[in-house]
Amino acid sequence: MESFRRVQGLGQAVNGLVQTGYRTGEAVNGVVQTDFSVEIHKDGYYIVNVGGQPWLNRASTFFITDGRPFSTFDDTLSLTQTTQETGLDNLGKWNSTNFHYQAGSAQIIASVRQYVDPPRPMAVFSQRYVNGANMTEALNDNSVIGGFPSFKLEGMPGNLGYLSYGGEMFGDENKRMGSWNLLTKDIQDGLAGGPLSVFDQRGNAVVISPFNQFMAASVWHEGIVGGAVHWGIMGGINSVPAGFVYETIIFFSDQGINKAFEGWGEVLKTQYNKEGVYRHSDLTLNYMGYWTDGGAYYYYNTEKNKTYEETILDVKTYTDSLNLPFRYVQYDSWWYYKGPAGGDILWEPMADVFPHGLQSSLTKYAKQNGGQFQFTVETLKSVPVEEAFWDYLFTRAREWGLILYEQDWLHNEFEGLEAMLTDLDLGRLWLLQMGNAARKHGISILYCMSYPRQALQTLEIPAVTMARVSDDYRPGNGQWKIGISSIFAEAVNIAPFKDTFWTTTNQPGSPYGMSEPFPALQAVVTTLSTGPVGPSDMIGGTNKSLLMRCCNEDGLILKPSKPARAINSQIIQAAFGGDIGPEGEVWSTYSIVSGLFFGIILAADLQRPFSITPEAAGFRNQNMTTMIYSHREYDHVMPFNQSSPYLLKNCSTVEFCLLYTSPVLKVGKSQVVILGEISKWVPVSSQRLLDVSYGSDITVTVKGSTDEDVTLFFLVDEHVASITCRIGASGALHSLFLGPSGGIVATDVSFHWPPL
Repeated sequence: MESFRRVQGLGQAVNGLVQTGYRTGEAVNGVVQTDFSVEIHKDGYYIVNVGGQPWLNRASTFFITDGRPFSTFDDTLSLTQTTQETGLDNLGKWNSTNFHYQAGSAQIIASVRQYVDPPRPMAVFSQRYVNGANMTEALNDNSVIGGFPSFKLEGMPGNLGYLSYGGEMFGDENKRMGSWNLLTKDIQDGLAGGPLSVFDQRGNAVVISPFNQFMAASVWHEGIVGGAVHWGIMGGINSVPAGFVYETIIFFSDQGINKAFEGWGEVLKTQYNKEGVYRHSDLTLNYMGYWTDGGAYYYYNTEKNKTYEETILDVKTYTDSLNLPFRYVQYDSWWYYKGPAGGDILWEPMADVFPHGLQSSLTKYAKQNGGQFQFTVETLKSVPVEEAFWDYLFTRAREWGLILYEQDWLHNEFEGLEAMLTDLDLGRLWLLQMGNAARKHGISILYCMSYPRQALQTLEIPAVTMARVSDDYRPGNGQWKIGISSIFAEAVNIAPFKDTFWTTTNQPGSPYGMSEPFPALQAVVTTLSTGPVGPSDMIGGTNKSLLMRCCNEDGLILKPSKPARAINSQIIQAAFGGDIGPEGEVWSTYSIVSGLFFGIILAADLQRPFSITPEAAGFRNQNMTTMIYSHREYDHVMPFNQSSPYLLKNCSTVEFCLLYTSPVLKVGKSQVVILGEISKWVPVSSQRLLDVSYGSDITVTVKGSTDEDVTLFFLVDEHVASITCRIGASGALHSLFLGPSGGIVATDVSFHWPPL
């Protein structure tokens, strides 16, 4: 996250005005340039300024209580006093301006909180229901019962754009980009709404989202076209208890949309102590597995005249014959008992699917149906309301060998139960209980078909390590385009999953009647996502050489340090149009090994050439001389800097462009560029190269499976050299390189040039 300093002289009331702000630069001609500030008037008016310009102007504040709305628009909402407050929490010291409102019988305090030590480029807007409120329900579930903050769609007309997440699959399904103005109509709101970013073309961006109560929060775009945007509690809530607090965060960065989301995510992860230990230790994120979900050859499809049990065993025999190192298998929804609406009524194997079972016997769950656990039961759906149910379920599932539980149909379960939409706590309780039990039993969770509210709720659930961020895979469709949704997922420490894929084009007899025209692109996107690598080919249909580019011989995925994400200019182009960015998919990521930066750029489905610089790729603050090369032409290495960009052209879905950057290392009198393991999608990965140190010589620590051959490529003083080594029983190999002409000699456990 960027470092910011408090603007001196601000934060005090002056003529009824309170303003706090942050700056990243020095005074210009004696004038302090404030990059981000919140201008607060004691009469309840507030403006979010960026670079001294108004970006977000306050719209009317309102609250629904006693069966009617009270609003500052018509003066029915009474401001009784404005107070100042200071405090300390796990984010630091803060100052707050509090507006005390009377809305009928309800006393509500609307506050703006700014952090001053350490200073943070953000503001938190809160609604505190002092004595509670009754009869709060809005006209529809997709509205909100109160609006604070509320912003008009104006400010620097024509110069601001937006990215709005919404819908299923972590907000990917209905994500929208466009111009932020009075004609804007595609702000994703309501139950399916999600985080919103507003940005300009110079790298300034804010992110706005709920800061707590994620399952009860909503955003409402009033009037659909041009109307104000309000953040508050979802519209179906009919009462709010005394002391209930809902909060919204606005976070700012002057380094682009990606950095704004990164910084926003860091604050949220700090607030909720969200660590990456569960994600990093998840076997299904670290090793390749076989999948049977939607898009898979064997999704609700078996071999002719065979049961699912026989088919899965045949898959195992086939993959073993190829020495494919699958470490697990995913069973989708085809194996358990379902009710009339397609929902799970018994999470146990059907006898005709697994005749020999999964080491389990049948049972029922809900007390209402004779079971032993408390559920909220409605006409077509139900939800458990005690953690003991999940303990029971996961205890039994561990007996089967379960390591990953996929909670699918998340938005259907949420929207399909009236109790979820009218109860402030039920949605959060449901997900927390599931997550707590999974954590207790050492099971990780994959979210599928989640709305952004469930995505944000993962901040409180360490067991959720990954989520689908795309529509269902079907051979040949475009659901691989996950570069934008991966920004959101990575920000909240969730590994983005693009779904399964085929490794060969034609697989006769599939249930889809389709072919896969670009299996290589599917494979590289999956690997760069840092999510699961889960192919789903028919027996006899796997391209082993293509698939093994993802991993080592043990199935360990060789991945970058972060997921590949859409570059800023791709989003800016989508928002503003014209010719200011790439028209197509351009993503970037990187690996960090021993503090060295190895960049990766993927471009596909590009409609016209695009010249990319390190800054455009998001590769900032790289002080070392850097070279760039293509995965197809590793021997054609070129300088890569702001004055020497790389021209991306002819980057299709079949012939995609995959570029790598590597720093030039000064080794003795030589210049060495590590090209890496060019047979892999990620040639330099921290899973393969554990350490690089250099000076008079260079030492590389390589890791792999026992007896695995690893070939590494280097550019030594403009000469390409390679060496193949065999990993010993320890799984690691120390490698030494030195010399001006590229000659390398190997011994059993180390490489030397010139020979020692």
